[in-house]
Amino acid sequence: MVKGKNRDDMIRIVESENSTIVIVYHPPSRILYCSISDADDDIDKLINVIHKISTRFYKKHQSDLALFRTTSEKSRFQTIKTDIENICQGGRVAEVFPRLLVGEKVLPKIVSMGMIDDEDLQVALKCTGKTSPLKISRELAKSRNDVNSILKKLEQLDIVNF
Repeated sequence: MVKGKNRDDMIRIVESENSTIVIVYHPPSRILYCSISDADDDIDKLINVIHKISTRFYKKHQSDLALFRTTSEKSRFQTIKTDIENICQGGRVAEVFPRLLVGEKVLPKIVSMGMIDDEDLQVALKCTGKTSPLKISRELAKSRNDVNSILKKLEQLDIVNF
């Protein structure tokens, strides 16, 4: 379980082998939002989406919340389903599949120039556009954080994109 980076954030992240649970508390509305997603989804994107949903919900239904807390009347909140579907892009908003921008034959030349090392090369070769960072980390027996930092480096060098 990981707490939010900022002390004022009320974010909790629970990661397991097959799924990730992100819990975000929205103080103005006093509502707890929760997302359950695949383990290979991008957590930062999930948190951003939850913040968008919570902000939009609060702007739309700020006056309805007081009524709900006294009467439990939920029918006014049905419009949020459409907003969630639009913001989440059909459940694919946090999917990350890195793809090589350069040919595989060019990669050894980039290694020989010293821009990337052999470890970076192994990660780059796995970037087919169909494998997630989690799957790459499992195939290479590396930690997910190591693979993510290598992918960020490769993205900065314009070798892969997401």
